[in-house]
Amino acid sequence: MSKTQKALPRQHFRVAPLTAAVAASLGLLASGSVLAADPPTVAELQAEIARVLAENAKLKQALSAQGGVSAPVASEVTTPVAAEPAAAEEPQALGEITVRGKKKIELLKDVPLSVSVISGNELERELAQDLSAITRRSAGIQFNQNNTRGASLSIRGLGKRSFTETQDPSVGMVVDGVAYGLSQLANFDFYDVDSVDVTRGPQGTLGGKGASSGVVSVNTRRPSFYPSADYQVTYGQRDTLIAKANLGGPIIDDLLAWRGSFVVDRSRGYYVNNFDSNYSLYNKNRVSGRTQFLFTPSADFNARVSFDLEPHAPQVQNGLTFYKNQPDRFADGSLTDPSGTTTRAKLAGYTNASGVFTPGRAWFAGRDFNGTPYTYDANYIGDNNLNFNENQGQTVHNKGGQIDLTWNLANHTLTSITATRKYTFDAHNDEGTPFDINRNGGGGVDYQQFSQEFKIKNKPGSAVDYVAGLFYLKTDDDIASKTGWGSDAGAWFATTAQYNALDRNAGTNRGAGLALLKDSLDDAIAKGDTIVHTKSSAIYGNATWPTTDELSVNGGLRLTHENRNTTDIRFLTANGAGAALNPVAVRGVALGGFNSTSTGALAAGNTAAQQALADAVASRYFGAASYSALTSTQLAQVAAAKSLRAGQIGQLISGITSYYSDNLWTGTLGPSYRFSNDVTGYLTWQYGEKSGSALNVNGLSANVRPEKTNAFELGLKSSLLKNTLIINADIYQMNIRDYQSTVRVVDDFTTQTNIANGQANPLAYVTAQGNVPKARARGLELDAVYSGIPNLSIRVAGAYTDARYVSFPLAAKPDEQAYLAAAYVDQSGLTLPGVAKWTGNVGAEYRVPVWGNKQFHTSFNTAFTSRYNNTDTLSSYGVVPGNAITDFAIGLGFKSGFDVSLIVKNLTDNRAHEPAWSSYSPNPYPRWYGLTFSGKL
Repeated sequence: MSKTQKALPRQHFRVAPLTAAVAASLGLLASGSVLAADPPTVAELQAEIARVLAENAKLKQALSAQGGVSAPVASEVTTPVAAEPAAAEEPQALGEITVRGKKKIELLKDVPLSVSVISGNELERELAQDLSAITRRSAGIQFNQNNTRGASLSIRGLGKRSFTETQDPSVGMVVDGVAYGLSQLANFDFYDVDSVDVTRGPQGTLGGKGASSGVVSVNTRRPSFYPSADYQVTYGQRDTLIAKANLGGPIIDDLLAWRGSFVVDRSRGYYVNNFDSNYSLYNKNRVSGRTQFLFTPSADFNARVSFDLEPHAPQVQNGLTFYKNQPDRFADGSLTDPSGTTTRAKLAGYTNASGVFTPGRAWFAGRDFNGTPYTYDANYIGDNNLNFNENQGQTVHNKGGQIDLTWNLANHTLTSITATRKYTFDAHNDEGTPFDINRNGGGGVDYQQFSQEFKIKNKPGSAVDYVAGLFYLKTDDDIASKTGWGSDAGAWFATTAQYNALDRNAGTNRGAGLALLKDSLDDAIAKGDTIVHTKSSAIYGNATWPTTDELSVNGGLRLTHENRNTTDIRFLTANGAGAALNPVAVRGVALGGFNSTSTGALAAGNTAAQQALADAVASRYFGAASYSALTSTQLAQVAAAKSLRAGQIGQLISGITSYYSDNLWTGTLGPSYRFSNDVTGYLTWQYGEKSGSALNVNGLSANVRPEKTNAFELGLKSSLLKNTLIINADIYQMNIRDYQSTVRVVDDFTTQTNIANGQANPLAYVTAQGNVPKARARGLELDAVYSGIPNLSIRVAGAYTDARYVSFPLAAKPDEQAYLAAAYVDQSGLTLPGVAKWTGNVGAEYRVPVWGNKQFHTSFNTAFTSRYNNTDTLSSYGVVPGNAITDFAIGLGFKSGFDVSLIVKNLTDNRAHEPAWSSYSPNPYPRWYGLTFSGKL
């Protein structure tokens, strides 16, 4: 024993709590009581860590007074208030105590679940800062690209969805212990990340919000009593500027600490709108900040307060669509567009079944934009032919706050997480041309949530490790849909028969017909609102019983009560120029028009006011004294204009509400067996019920049934070659009943309108949330890390996924099968949309000292995806070929902490896409490179 240690017996004795706390932190994770998939894991360790820091600080002061030196302890990488961590695997000494930090993936060796861990440093090295980049660093998980609102996550092939806020996500999203009710709340930049955990299979018995396919947990760095400040600035292609800063430390020693994190992400998009080159698509315009405070008044209690904000900012992420010529004929030889409804028919003409060619609509011929005549072939068809006049893009906003409270009790740790979030989204869409057709259309979301969770966990040493808790989530969501029409909308949306009556065959009445075409829709606006209220409450528990030193049994149960209601309304909020052409009413919503027949003649029963309105139409468009003075040709023109307007106004809904209430169960059970200190095997059964939905479709109640999943998983976790090789592997099967998916439902209203207008292939569908009778997913997964070669670390992940519809007899017809008489086709046995059979990634980092005190480093990550079908209808035109995306970095670090790196994203410029029936969206992020400067202050 050293002199210092002999002189300080009391202080040396006080190191014991430090040892116990660190051991407890590691032991909790290793026992399976705290999992990467368990969102509050970090918060639950705060009490122990806060006590460690207090003891450590006092010990340092005492040692300093005696001439001793103390170094901070390298605790496990996800501790919330730990000191600045030393390099991984480097031992840190404190008196006689040596603690070695462990890789988080190694600590999950005894967790009986398939879990992948991605460190924040791994994300940082190649600027992986959003869900798209994060998911490319794991296997079996896919980010389904869309705009901020419509993107989704899927795990094991389950979870692809789009624009269905009435449906719970299949893959739960958790940030700092707070479960998000919508995936899009996380479709922003992540910054100051400590780790990301991907857990597969039904979840919920460990807390948070239940999820049927898996959970993605993002853990950010927490406040510390050790001062720190670091920065990163990136300059790159397309005017990219990314600036990050993280700083913090003690405000009041041992009592109050803080951490602030900020990011600015600005860049032009790769694709430019030729109509107005001031706007690029998939530009970045993001500013985000988060501030946290840690309050530690005693060793038995601490509190963390956090709030973050991303202000309103517009980004153009709508309209990135490349168009191609629709095939001329179906497989049976019939024409795909016999009546001239496609864009090509309207702008360039079409040939009918009799071989008669009809030229494009004169309304759009010879139109000039930016000094160049607009044509279908030169300005609409082909890659990079982006020409549209609605450049408002989408504006998003995201903010939230939370309070974490932790009590360190005698034998338990009690935590409380209270959180609220608000998210808004407003998009303005265009049909892809510079014509004044769609005006101020699109969708909007105004969402907010409040959540509260209480959790109690026993401390290590009991016969059974357990956790239990209560969870509550309340969400309020207003989803707006807007449809606005411009001066060219009438000529665009008119059927061929309507256009012929008003323009081509109008003769002496052509002037009146053109006026009717314009006024039929010009300046009209229809607006709908879907208002969704949800209350979700749950009680849960999970326990691990070590029956022997080798054998443990884990079990958990959750009961969730869901209460939901959804109200839909849709009104014509602006009549525009064509108010006199309104229908009398649509589904009971009065619009004030006059009643006329399909030929345009007045029907019986019109009031005096309606008669006067009809006379006004006759006077305005034909100069006639009264409606009765119109000729049959003129009456037919009025009928065509009224039919055109009614078809675009569509369904109006005065208000319909659906209700859903249910009790849902989640359970897990399975043994795990430790064959040795290095190898553990497990067998797990998981059962999950995903909430149904209160839903209205076509103005009628159409609730969605809850989804029920039985999952079986057999896995092996190992730490070999003196812990330099970690291999985790599993096989699984998930059987799903009433699988919730985006489905296509026959739109009776539009179908009847198409039939009345004589349209070929009149059957129309509307996209909705629904149930597929049975689905199944099975496969195998591998996660491996190797660090046995000096200066080199290698990460490999791979997954084989076979996810299919077991029973789906009522699937919507793909585009190429629209000629079939039946309303639906049977897709039983086919692979689910968006599912690649093989996915994987390989990442490596090499670091070596050079030139004395400098460090050379290089890294890459390659994500591979085999071919998959990208369309909900499984069209043969939707197959994306197998492809790979590689991110690469190379740089030089200095002793001062300063580093400069060259980063290349999508190194091979991968732009794989489906053949497409008539249009596709390209990869929004082609190859990019930039220079990153970072350091510590």
